[in-house]
Amino acid sequence: MQTNAKKKPVNWKRGLFLVGMCIVPILHFLIFYLYVNFDSIMMAFQTLKGGKMVWGFDNFELFFKEIANPQSEIAMSLDNTLIFFGVSLLVIMPLTTLIAYFIYKKIFMYKFFRVMFFLPNILSSVVLTIVFKNVISVDGPIAAIFQAFNGMSRPPEFLADSRYALNTIVAYVIWTGFGTNLILLGGAMNRIPAEVLEAARLDGVGMLRELVQIILPMVWPTMTTLIVFTFVGIFTSSGPILLFTMGAWDTMTISYWIYSRVYYGGGVEYASAVGLAFTVIALPIVLGVKWLMERLQDATEY
Repeated sequence: MQTNAKKKPVNWKRGLFLVGMCIVPILHFLIFYLYVNFDSIMMAFQTLKGGKMVWGFDNFELFFKEIANPQSEIAMSLDNTLIFFGVSLLVIMPLTTLIAYFIYKKIFMYKFFRVMFFLPNILSSVVLTIVFKNVISVDGPIAAIFQAFNGMSRPPEFLADSRYALNTIVAYVIWTGFGTNLILLGGAMNRIPAEVLEAARLDGVGMLRELVQIILPMVWPTMTTLIVFTFVGIFTSSGPILLFTMGAWDTMTISYWIYSRVYYGGGVEYASAVGLAFTVIALPIVLGVKWLMERLQDATEY
């Protein structure tokens, strides 16, 4: 039985347009993600000896030897990185939760505080660091106050003294670390049914109990996501070291150490091995935290 239905002509122009639109992101993914990552993994097993590249585990042997030495630069970088990670998890996260809760409750001047805490995420990091440097400079107000309270003969150089440099950058990280988490937690709190909080108010629930027993369990899915993301960056946690000290005055971190090795030279292969080693170490930690957060999330569903 013959039909009179005609086949639709192939629209070659549309097909070429779609291929042209897809070829660029595909090539970008293949070259700048797959190839770069594969090449960096291969470099981790290469060592330059006698002008020739030799395959082996020499870079990893050197890595574990330096990690075991507390005086080595890589060990100091790891210590500083874990300090930034601890600040993100144990200081910034709880403070962000409290600030988001008080803004959610619309306390006095809550709009002003909302702008002040989110402002560092709007401005350029370069602009912020310049402003921060001027505030804490030798001629700035913070140094004058610090000098007066400690009876010092001259004002301290907060970014040029190993006694203060790391703590100064940590303070900057805390000041600028609220923005994104504040938006996410604030959005999660705004989705809480008003009837729940009204019923709690009628039962005489105070603000502290409301936060601990009602708000936190109901925003826990958002909290778990933020915690997992924090652990994903456990070995890449770092302040703006490049803009402040460039790793001097005992402020080196793992991420800046790798950057300096690649940018200024001094062993790209070893830097690749260090990055690969920390990736392998971080993977089970992140998966374990993710599994734990999922179990806790199941227990707090409402």
